[in-house]
Amino acid sequence: MTTVYVKLTGLASNWTKPCQHAVNDLNAQFKRNGIKVVLAASGSQGPTITVKTDSSIQGDAVHGRTTAESNDSGKMLRAEVRLPVKVSINTPRGQRDAGPGILEVIAGHEFVHALGHSVHNSQLMAQTMYKEMGDNAAGDTLKAGSVRMPPLTLSPDSISELQSIWN
Repeated sequence: MTTVYVKLTGLASNWTKPCQHAVNDLNAQFKRNGIKVVLAASGSQGPTITVKTDSSIQGDAVHGRTTAESNDSGKMLRAEVRLPVKVSINTPRGQRDAGPGILEVIAGHEFVHALGHSVHNSQLMAQTMYKEMGDNAAGDTLKAGSVRMPPLTLSPDSISELQSIWN
């Protein structure tokens, strides 16, 4: 089992809890599906994902940017995940900040890219996701196909790809 450290130091406060939730949700998915990697929000040795916000990423889009360096077998050595400073959602009353669930899905998607999942397929790793407004920010979700997230959901193809890298 490999532990990958997710470094959240200095991350904007609106992203900290959603990133922590993404770590916890992904760890549950990994355990349930026999993927031999664990994300840890503390620690300093071994493979590390450094998470930062990036003002050049538009807040009306649903994405981040990830760069990673891997060894010959595809296991990540280090990665940098860049997230938008702010994500907005349109409501009948105008634009507002998107809720933490949307931020969690964006962070989770980028963390899985950092772990070596390169292609977009479906569910958490879909190319296109749509924001769905909740009754309040806490109820906001992202929809990929027929799947609403959170909770984070990995497709069978994503599970197989991650197993081939980490098992």
